[in-house]
Amino acid sequence: MINLIAEAVLPIAWVLAMGFVLKRYATLDEALWRGLEWLSYWVFMPSLLISVIVSAPSLEVPWGALLGSLYGTLLVLTGVLLLAWYLGWLGASYSQFTSVYQGVTRFNTFIALAVIAGLNDALVPHLGIAATVFIVLLNIFCICIMTAGSRNHIIKSVWTEFLRNPLIIGCLLGGFLRLCGVPAQFPISGLVLLGQAALPIGILCLGAGIRWHAIRNGLALNAVTLIGIFLVKPVLYVTLATVLGLSSDWLLVGLLLMSVSTAPSSFILAKQLGGDAELMAGIVATQTLMSIVTLPLTLWFFDFWGWITLV
Repeated sequence: MINLIAEAVLPIAWVLAMGFVLKRYATLDEALWRGLEWLSYWVFMPSLLISVIVSAPSLEVPWGALLGSLYGTLLVLTGVLLLAWYLGWLGASYSQFTSVYQGVTRFNTFIALAVIAGLNDALVPHLGIAATVFIVLLNIFCICIMTAGSRNHIIKSVWTEFLRNPLIIGCLLGGFLRLCGVPAQFPISGLVLLGQAALPIGILCLGAGIRWHAIRNGLALNAVTLIGIFLVKPVLYVTLATVLGLSSDWLLVGLLLMSVSTAPSSFILAKQLGGDAELMAGIVATQTLMSIVTLPLTLWFFDFWGWITLV
């Protein structure tokens, strides 16, 4: 089991490190990295999701237990974080609180997909479905909290983020094509080739985006997000999933979403909606590095106690 986890996680660490080194020591233009990020986000990732959903065998989704586990985790975390803010425990300003909130609740889809592909690539469609249904409500919560007091802005921002999220677009389009009975041959086979680039390029760009100076920003609040995202969130999710009787495959993909670092796009949302962007950059960088250690430990712990099955 340890070897299985290592085989899934260590390649991600290696590609992250390569991205970090290439960005700092290779003579590559900044425009190249922006282009790779755009391609990975808007072309490769949707291609991957569309192809795996169209090609996947029939799936039976336990909607009640899955949504209860994911949404229940989000609701409890939101309530606890809002209470902590009200008590003055999460920063001196509301903008700091919104960055902490994003740091605890959001997740990095690229890392989650890369890990599940290493553990069991048959579960990639499962993770895509779970991530999509969770992202819908998560985006609404994040934007509502960050734009509190501006109702029109909230509605506009929610729809804008929803319509331009490539994960949601890819899953919805893949589901539509599957319902239409589109075969897995060409042009879907072309999307398979594009999708193969999604995870390595996405992780490479993630490594290139790590900034050492950002890690020093808001160390105390950063520590709060580390405890929340790597300890409280996975334990809370597994507890709810076990109580609701969620099957092992779906419990595993949900656990990955609850255990990976926060989304790099959190930094962009913080800049757009008035969050503490510097603090957010530090949270993203720190969690990305820490997840290389915490994610294998989380998988090992829950497998050891029999909550998930990796072998």
